[in-house]
Formats: sequence, C-alpha cells, structure tokens
Amino acid sequence: MIERIEYRGKLIHECRLPGETRADDVFPAHPNGIQVSARRFLLVYATRTYRGGDDDLSIVYQLREGAYDGPLLAEGILAKSVNDWDPFDDGSAYVRQHGHPVAFGVPRGALIEGQPAPNANLFVVKWRVCARVLDPATGFLVASRTHSDLSERTQGVEWVQLRLNEAEDDIEIVQPAQPLRQRGYEEGDAFCSAAVGTMAGRSRTDGARHGASPICQMNQSFVQAVPFNEDASEWADVNHFDSGRLAALKYRYDPQRGVYEWVEMGPLIDEQLFEASLARYRGAWAISGRPRGGGSIGWLRTADPFGAVPPAARPTPPVNSSPLTAYTYADGVLRVLTGDSTISPYGLNRNPLYLWDIDPDSGFAASKRRTVFDIVAAGLPIPVESRPTCDMAKLLPHAGGQEQIIVYRVRCGNTNDPSHTGTVITPAEKETGGIYYAAVQYADSYPGVWQFAT
Repeated sequence: MIERIEYRGKLIHECRLPGETRADDVFPAHPNGIQVSARRFLLVYATRTYRGGDDDLSIVYQLREGAYDGPLLAEGILAKSVNDWDPFDDGSAYVRQHGHPVAFGVPRGALIEGQPAPNANLFVVKWRVCARVLDPATGFLVASRTHSDLSERTQGVEWVQLRLNEAEDDIEIVQPAQPLRQRGYEEGDAFCSAAVGTMAGRSRTDGARHGASPICQMNQSFVQAVPFNEDASEWADVNHFDSGRLAALKYRYDPQRGVYEWVEMGPLIDEQLFEASLARYRGAWAISGRPRGGGSIGWLRTADPFGAVPPAARPTPPVNSSPLTAYTYADGVLRVLTGDSTISPYGLNRNPLYLWDIDPDSGFAASKRRTVFDIVAAGLPIPVESRPTCDMAKLLPHAGGQEQIIVYRVRCGNTNDPSHTGTVITPAEKETGGIYYAAVQYADSYPGVWQFAT
C-alpha cells in the first residue's frame, strides 16, 4: 500500500557531454533506468532542444553509485543526433532523432534461485529512431505531418548491448548500436515476421504473416521489458506499429553468442492503440495502450501475450491524450501514470501527472488517484498559458525497502519556433526543463527485484 508520494526535485539538470549541454540549448528528457549491480544503477535518457515539436536528439547513459540518485560515476552517448543523416544514400540530409529509451537485463552478481545467473551483467538499451526535416532558412523543424512518408520510411527501433566494466565505474559495449530485427530477418525488406518494412528506405513487399495487413514501421515502448521466464533468460515488452497495432516482442539470451536476440513476435493487436506497456499481474499479463486520437486507455489481460489476446477493455477514467506507463508496483498493485485534461484544474492533458490504481479483476477500473507532480502548484516558472508539461513518467525497478522511484520529464510546451505554439519559450522556462523524480513511500518494506550474495 502506498502511504504517500514524496517530491524529490530535479534529478538531471544538464547533460555534460559536448553538443548536449545547456550552453548548446539542450536539456535532458525521456528518462528511464535499471539496477545493474548491487551498488550500481544505470539511467538512460534522451536529450531535447527547442526547434519545434518533439525535437528529440541523442541517447545518453549515466552510471550512478548506490542508488538511482546516487553520485554520478560516468556519462556517455549511446546514439548521437546529427543534422546531416542520409538514410537513403541519395545525398539527402535530415535530422536523426532518437527518443524514449528503455533498458533491461540481469544485474551483475544477481542470484536466481540462489545461483549466479549465466546472463548476468549483460544489458540491452533500446530507443526509437526517425528522420525529421530541418528548414535551413529558419532553423526550425518542419511539422512531421507534412512529411508522413519520411516518417514511415525511417521510423524504427535500435538497440545496443553492454555490460559493467570490471571496476564498475563505466560500461563496455558488447554489441554496437544497430537496427532491432527479429532473428531470421537480419537482412532484406522485412525486419520481422509480420513486416514488409520501409525502414531505412526499403520498399514495400507482400506476403507478411499474422493474418493481417503487413506492417511497415515499428516504434518503441516507453516501459522497461520484464522477465518472461523464471530464470530471466527471456524478456518481453510490447512495441507499437503502423495503423494503431500492438504486438509483444520476446528477447532470449543466446549463451553461445553471449547476447540477447529478438526471437518471437506475438499476434498483431488491432485496437487503435500505441505507446504500450506490458506488466505481469498475478500469473497473467496486462497490456495497456494510449488511444489514437484520445479517449479511454485500452487494457488487455491475457495468459500469454504470444498467444490469443482478448478484445480491449476501455474503462473511464482516466481520459487519456498523453503518454502513459503501466507497471506492477512493489506492493503487487497494477498502476498507471498519465495525465487527464478532464480533471486537471488547468484543463491540461500533461499537468498534473497522476497515478491511479488499476484493478484487472473489475474491468481495469481505476481508483485512488494520486498527484505525483503539479508544475503550477509547485511554483515552477511555467505559466498555464505556456502549457506546463509533466510527462514520460517511469517507475524504476525496485531495489528493496519502503520506497520506489518514479522519474519524469518537466518542460514547457513552447519552443523557439513561434509558429509551433504562438509564443517563444523564455529563459526561465528553459531553465525549469529537465528530469525530475519522486519517491513512492510504501507502508511496508518489500524485497528488491534482484537478490545478491551477501
């Protein structure tokens, strides 16, 4: 049971890396993280700037000591944004965007059923990649809806595999960043068993399986993958695809190669949902997704996300038109983090950030709404007319004890481009932006996700 939620302030104010600093007009956004050893924690995030809507840049990692908010040991780039990306090898130049990273893996030194895990100290970080058009005359991004074909042809997911070094003061790359492709589809037009993808300029082909029209592009979940089997040699999450479809992805550790592979894809779930979450709940699985065009969150409960999946339930509240993430918390309760403009005192869909309890046994009914953060009530210098935004909230894996960490992004809805919102962002509004966090305080103490030898 949650007793309270404690606001802890700003977790990451600035990236220290060249080209990604406040002096470069860049700020941290899209946070996530996992535990990577008994005393080490990995944060991953995307940077962002102000040339227009969704101006996402690079993927950055931080290694911290002792806790998610512990001393910073190392920081580095996993994927660097550029303005001269030529994905079609035709002399074109686009902004290469990266966004909403997630991570998974068994920490170094972790025990599973009392034994060292063979796949310990191997971690996956995934993110989405997409091309955007930068107008050289104005220096602003062109609205993505005016280049929908470009998005379809370049939208995809990349991943990198890494480990802690021996000194546990930085990471080492095991498998460099590359497109995420299902095993058996490493080359050719299709990147998975249901795809004919146009990613990276590939042309459409016919003959995809899964009993539905073939998919052409894939986008990334916001939540960390979860172990699919008892020894955590398999993991699963749910990505989203074109035409409002979801599907589960399974990753399996290959002891011969020493890396994870994408080995299976579940059936396409055609429910007009995107930005999905997957959570284990009482021996079954709960899938949730953001509704296209807004409305009620879609919820599905299934014994196997790679088997038959029932139609979605769509309870209200919340009424959703903003990013959402669903997790099973350390106390065993399924909860969702999102906004709801119909109950916001400001009529905003991304402020305040709320947390609801969800009951899958009662049609996924929501209850016990709590406010995680309210930018206006906290007195941050982003007035309502500038669209204060608190979103991209993630629950970080529990490390044991009575508190669990939620990280989230704070920003202003304005940008430097006055055509985007009608108002240029101010220096004070820029300074406020960054990654913030809160601690969920439980009434009882719960064991961490991972156990380590003492």
